[in-house]
Amino acid sequence: MSSALSQRRSARLQARRSRQVSGLIRQPSEAVADSSQTAVSLASKANADVPLSTAAEQKAKDSVIEYTKNSKYCVLKLPALPNILKTSEDFTLHGYLDSATDFALLISPASAYVWRYISPDRLPATISFPISNATGTLPLGVLVSPSAGSDEPGLVLVNPLSGQITYWEAVGGVVAEGLLHRKKGVEALISLYQGETLEYLQNIEPAGVIVATSSGRFVLVALHDAAGRPGITCTGMRGSGTGLWSNLKGVLKFGSTRRDLVAIKPGKIIGRGERMVVTANVRGAVTLWQCSRSAHYELMFEMELKDQLLQSIDGVYPRAEQTFQVHDIEMLPDDESTGLILASFIYNEDSGLEQVYYILFTVSLVTNDFRIISAHRITCYTSPSSQRPRLLLPKPGYTAFIVLSHAVVMVDTVLQQQRTRTRTTTLFKWEDVIEFKKDTIDVIFSGTEDIVHENNQITRHAGIILVARRAGVIRIERFEDESSYTVVASSVDVIKSKLEQAVYYGFKEENPVDFGRGREVGYEVGDVEQALTEVSDEIISSSSVYSTEYPDTTECLSLRTEALGRLAEHLQYVFPSLSTECRIKTLTKLEKSEAARNVWVAWTSMPGRTRMLSEVITDLSKQENYDEQWFRVESMKIGDLAVAFSTKSLVRAQTASGHRGQMLKHVIESNEMLLTVLAKSAYRVREAFEQQLFHLEQYPPSTTEPWTSTWEILTALGKQYDVSRALASQLWELSEDQLSEFSGELKQLLDQLVALVKCLCESYEERIAYCSSLPDSRDQYEKLTALYLEQRGTWIKPLMGFGYNAQAYSIAETYRDFRTLAEMCREEKSELEKLGKETADRQELLALRLNRYFETYGYDFASVVYQYYIDTGHISELFVAFPGYKTYLERFLSSGEYDRMAWIHDIQQADFESAGDKLLKVSNDREEPLANRVVQASIAKLCAIQTQISGGEVREKLQEIEDTLEEIKEKQVEEDEKYEQGGEAMEE
Repeated sequence: MSSALSQRRSARLQARRSRQVSGLIRQPSEAVADSSQTAVSLASKANADVPLSTAAEQKAKDSVIEYTKNSKYCVLKLPALPNILKTSEDFTLHGYLDSATDFALLISPASAYVWRYISPDRLPATISFPISNATGTLPLGVLVSPSAGSDEPGLVLVNPLSGQITYWEAVGGVVAEGLLHRKKGVEALISLYQGETLEYLQNIEPAGVIVATSSGRFVLVALHDAAGRPGITCTGMRGSGTGLWSNLKGVLKFGSTRRDLVAIKPGKIIGRGERMVVTANVRGAVTLWQCSRSAHYELMFEMELKDQLLQSIDGVYPRAEQTFQVHDIEMLPDDESTGLILASFIYNEDSGLEQVYYILFTVSLVTNDFRIISAHRITCYTSPSSQRPRLLLPKPGYTAFIVLSHAVVMVDTVLQQQRTRTRTTTLFKWEDVIEFKKDTIDVIFSGTEDIVHENNQITRHAGIILVARRAGVIRIERFEDESSYTVVASSVDVIKSKLEQAVYYGFKEENPVDFGRGREVGYEVGDVEQALTEVSDEIISSSSVYSTEYPDTTECLSLRTEALGRLAEHLQYVFPSLSTECRIKTLTKLEKSEAARNVWVAWTSMPGRTRMLSEVITDLSKQENYDEQWFRVESMKIGDLAVAFSTKSLVRAQTASGHRGQMLKHVIESNEMLLTVLAKSAYRVREAFEQQLFHLEQYPPSTTEPWTSTWEILTALGKQYDVSRALASQLWELSEDQLSEFSGELKQLLDQLVALVKCLCESYEERIAYCSSLPDSRDQYEKLTALYLEQRGTWIKPLMGFGYNAQAYSIAETYRDFRTLAEMCREEKSELEKLGKETADRQELLALRLNRYFETYGYDFASVVYQYYIDTGHISELFVAFPGYKTYLERFLSSGEYDRMAWIHDIQQADFESAGDKLLKVSNDREEPLANRVVQASIAKLCAIQTQISGGEVREKLQEIEDTLEEIKEKQVEEDEKYEQGGEAMEE
């Protein structure tokens, strides 16, 4: 019966503890528990202690978000996110990660939070408890090994000001202590000097923990007594022997070499309850200790290394000393003396650009044989860090992780070089950087995760954990696969990996990883272009390791296009430095991919379609039933497909000329193919990406032939236009009864005709620009230009005959075809005038259109209009049609080429002197008929007389005119005499 009573009491106690942890009940003096806990998630303490079940592990995997991944590493967001990490409030936090138990500790000035960071729950079971802290100073805390038979870690908290240290064998004991008002932990007091505080706390189990003070003292803290019972023993680590003199000597050393501590790191476990510990300060003073849980210690190495470290890089960076500082230190796993030191200095380039150079030194910490094994400068990242850079080295120690405020750098260590030396001929270390977007991650603390093997299989790769405000828990894993350690001989593979990650992961808005760092890192342009080519080719062929084979062709083609679009968007960061040829080729792939997708979607969704596409694909590939495979494999030949389709369709249309319906169907179908490839795909992609992302002008000079204006495309467009126009004209002439059967098809055909005209203009202008950039194509350029200018108007103007006036004007405006604009305006004006006053509104709109053209295009348009009026004999209108733009007319007439009519404008302007000069000049042209010369000279004389009346001096001018008239009269006499003599001779 007592046993049953005991069980009931235990159950009640457990229930109360669960409610306490989940925030259902509180003690008056305690802070509110984390609201992410619920009564269900924390029904019992065991819920947090039992390892994840198979189902829970699967749930955790399903909840993980993959931020990025390549052959060497991946970045994951773990689902567990306590509410304290969701807040954007700017209060100080710090924490500790215990990967052995998968628990994390987070401490604020008022509370502490402990949760299993690999929990599959988005709101994980969180043990939270208040901290008695009257001063408001942030306590120091670490998690330590669980006691025997428990999976729940222990907890050590230290008050930095008072020196009070408390140890609980299990974090749940902290909650029970507050609930039962019964001490569950053990306490001790670290003696502090006046003004001295505790600054650093580190877990060095199995030797206990170590504490560092602001004055440079180290205190070794054992957490158990000789019998293994909880008990705290604090021992000052002098490291200078015993006795008064040694103590004084130690104190002096504390002040000189052990202040400004940046790191205390556990090293190799060297025996039962013994471990190596290494420390470093900002000035490069390093100590190496051997510590045991019995509170014994021994100083194995102590030296100020700054001078030696600087000397090792002085030949390359002679001015590094001014800003040189050490940030962190790590010992290689299972090595008692070899370590890594992370340092940095500010480097000023000649251009004035200031960069931070991070150096990773590999050193041997042997008192009588200290040496620097290597010094490696991090080349992939040179930005400053707002937080002190941290160095992490998870087992097996092949890759070091450098954690900065907005980036994590990975670099292979000497262990990895030794491991791969027989498999590679490269002499430099692999390194890469993962950068985070600003304002998306605020790293609070980080920790390592050692590699884990089970049954000769890797169940967890080596990596690190970042715990960040707002972002939660982020895991970065470095894959241990043999192939992932093949060090590349160039940067192409690194660039390619970054491009792939940007394409396949960078489009997610919630992804905090920044894939746009190509601007800072000084990659060779040739390497970037090679990597870009490889990535885009693999996207097109679906051969990328990131590609998934989709059975649905539409989905496959859509995903390709989306991937190429994301690649284009990402490369806006590096395109300014890439060659025009590379940019054009990349844009071409995107255009063709979009065209192939749109053709496939349009064709498969077209009701009543013929088998024409299948027949054309069979002709091209020489394979039957190859439609889907062609679009998956041969999509970059979409231009050839469009031309072949057009050719075959027009042949079918011609053979069906006696059957108007069949002919219409073939013509419309072939039009749709060309327009889908060009207007609905290539041109739209170009409009969206060409200038904004690719930084290309409309028709960039290039030696790469544009695929949308090959001779085959131009020929196909021309034939499609001619056939479509002829067929539309035939249908247009039908009576309403005859047309009713084809009214829908005619509307579709006319819409296509408009689009064909646009494509013809676009393709010709593109081809002309291409020819102009080739030095040996000058003759081709001139002939093509002349042909285009001659035909352009004949493509545009017929649209007005089908009632597509607005479209015709729009096309002419787009391609600045001023002659066609002038012709259409003049012809429309004549038509409206014939219709009389009822068209007054339309005439006014036409006048406004002309005025807009004069305002928009200026003299370029005006000169073409004036020339058109002269060519068509509308000279009288020339002087009265556009009274608001007389300056353009004067400029046009001032060239001297049009003096025979320019004098009329001068007389209108009452400039008789100028009119007389022009007439006199024309009258002296001996090629003019004598009768015309007499009239011109006579009017010139009248103008001179009028000028004289107005007070002008014209005596010499009048004399010149009289001489001209006399000369003309003499010439007339000679002509008359010749005529008479010729008549007499005929009579004889």
